[in-house]
Amino acid sequence: FSLFGTLQFTEVMELAKNDAYLPQEHFGMWGLASWIALGLFIGATGKSAQIPLYVWLPDAMAGPTPVSALIHAATMVTAGVYMVTRTNVLFQKSPTMMFVVALVGVLTAVWAASMGFTQTDIKKVLAYSTISQLGYMFLACGVGAFAAGIFHLYTHAFFKALMFLGAGSVIIALHHEMDMRRMGGLARFMPVTYKTFLAGWLAICGIPLFSGFFSKDEILWRTFSTEEIPGGRWLWLLGFLGAGMTAFYMTRLVALTFWGEPRFVVAGGSGASHGHDEHGAHEVRESPRVMTIPLIVLAIGALASGWIGWPESLGGTNRFEKWLEPVIWHRAEGGISPMVEHGEMALAEVGAHAEAHSAIEYLLMLASVLLAVGVMYGCATLYLRRRDRLEAIVRAIRPLYIASANKYWVDEFYEGVFVRGLTLGLSRLSWRVDTRGVDGGVNGSAWMTVFWSKVSGWFDLYVVDFLVNAIGAMTKLFSTIFRMAQTGFAQNYALVITAGLFLLTALYLIISW
Repeated sequence: FSLFGTLQFTEVMELAKNDAYLPQEHFGMWGLASWIALGLFIGATGKSAQIPLYVWLPDAMAGPTPVSALIHAATMVTAGVYMVTRTNVLFQKSPTMMFVVALVGVLTAVWAASMGFTQTDIKKVLAYSTISQLGYMFLACGVGAFAAGIFHLYTHAFFKALMFLGAGSVIIALHHEMDMRRMGGLARFMPVTYKTFLAGWLAICGIPLFSGFFSKDEILWRTFSTEEIPGGRWLWLLGFLGAGMTAFYMTRLVALTFWGEPRFVVAGGSGASHGHDEHGAHEVRESPRVMTIPLIVLAIGALASGWIGWPESLGGTNRFEKWLEPVIWHRAEGGISPMVEHGEMALAEVGAHAEAHSAIEYLLMLASVLLAVGVMYGCATLYLRRRDRLEAIVRAIRPLYIASANKYWVDEFYEGVFVRGLTLGLSRLSWRVDTRGVDGGVNGSAWMTVFWSKVSGWFDLYVVDFLVNAIGAMTKLFSTIFRMAQTGFAQNYALVITAGLFLLTALYLIISW
């Protein structure tokens, strides 16, 4: 506000485009734009659960599943991505902060995906999946593909809300059971939930024609080809790795929940319950229409919502990106195009460059799809037919498995350092200041008040009262003496007067002598 004199988005963005207000920085510089962008991004990391402020989102899954679907996947938690996009001018003024955004995003995507490998709570897996997908959105913003980030936000809202509501349908059917180790075989009991959940699974894994394919592929391609920041291909490699990890943990979720044999535990028994809850009162059955109809609608969105961003490289028009064009600033605006500057030769070079880029894009797109399909097939094989191989792999990487299952002890670290260390330490310090400082001052003031009240009482008793009583005693004494002269006889008074006259006369004579 002190720089621009307003907090209105449109006014701030227009003023920020002017280098007179906010100078353009180069990579490696850290100026005013970097400080502004850093402050905004710290808020975005907390709001959108990015490293290191992501631990709250899995804990928030304790709330109702529809809340998780709407707030913690589709809307509220994505507000940080929205803010970064709306303030894209401020970030583009600082390539250094753009790199920071991209790096934090891609590291969050991989980090959260690695924790999704070992979680057993179905909602926790989806929570870490949400954190990972938010990382992809920030990766897109960091490489300058703000429209691609919002596009993934849009498609992610459909397939992630679908999977959260599908998980809620499963939880209700199993009477609030959320441990995937006690599920399995639900495809035969809940066909609508299963088929709609498959749509979300295929979308998040990036299978062609599903929405996630278009948005995630757009992010990976823009990362690979970015010229906004250095290291784009290394960032792409991490994003590519994260895509494979996503396919693995989501296939694991589907396999443990819907495939294989039922593993519904009966209280007091062992083995599968064959569709009974722990009280043996109800069979597992499909959810009512009030729950399945939203699943069907969202499944359609998980399939078709990405078509609005059909890329030009595949014969589309990418209407979504064109729709966002007015709010995305391009630093090249106002510059001279290569065709105008160099003529037909430059035009030919640009055309050849575009063809080369298209070929690379097709190759990367194919690699992404093959990776997803291969990982999905391999994961399904391990969990359904090669459990012995899976157990052998787990034994081989047991330290990593334990670390992932315990979320790398980040929660415990925060608990020890910030809650019990910093927060509890500050609370103890505050307690000591309160008891020894504030209370000491109050108690000292009370003691001084009591002390001076005693001094005042002593002074009043032995000084003030003494003087008052002394004056009274003296008055009484003199009044007694003077009262002796009052005899009531006239001859006594005449005698005193005569004696007084003689005394005064003698005194006069002595003085005048």
